[in-house]
Amino acid sequence: MNVLIVEDDPMVEFIHRNYLEQAGQFQQIYSASSITDAKGLLKEKPIDLILLDIHLKDGNGLDLLAQLRRQQQMIEVILITAANEAPAVKEGLHLGVVDYLVKPFTNQRFQESLGLFFKRKQTLQQANLPQEQIDQLLKKPADTPSDPSVKLEKGLSPETLERIKNAAATLKRDFTIQELANASNLSHVSVRKYIQHLEDRQLLTSEVIYTKVGRPYKVYSMKT
Repeated sequence: MNVLIVEDDPMVEFIHRNYLEQAGQFQQIYSASSITDAKGLLKEKPIDLILLDIHLKDGNGLDLLAQLRRQQQMIEVILITAANEAPAVKEGLHLGVVDYLVKPFTNQRFQESLGLFFKRKQTLQQANLPQEQIDQLLKKPADTPSDPSVKLEKGLSPETLERIKNAAATLKRDFTIQELANASNLSHVSVRKYIQHLEDRQLLTSEVIYTKVGRPYKVYSMKT
């Protein structure tokens, strides 16, 4: 997957890039400091996600988003901006953004936003969606009750937990700990700790697979 950062503040762009690299799910991270540069990259590169500021030096990010929708380009967009005025939020929502982040924000909140993107991308690859999955697509973190997964034991971090959950969302089937470790670019030992944490809180299911040759092994799947 490829992501495009549209941000004219170099320090903010650096923070976005650092957070994206921590997620470990993107092959290419492109940057544009203006709408003009962003349009050029969008013509040249396959982009799955845009992190889009609103107030840019050569125009308004919402105008770029509206143009993409008129052109029927269904690239997913997360708005990341200091603009918290209700009309801007309303327009962004009407234009189908995955999430709307108001600066400043934490890495944990950023990773939650990426999680929404990964979940949407995975879910919409299906031919048909049951009502329950549609309901989940329309929910934001604030819509749901307090997540028991945030009450972490000593030695576990919310950022790493979110990274593992995001990686799990990219896997299209039941997974082993090693497969999740590969997807999240974390060690097998680290992933095992977080898997145990999630399993203890019934946030994922597990199944032991028995084979005719070799030892049985366990596979996991996240509950939706």
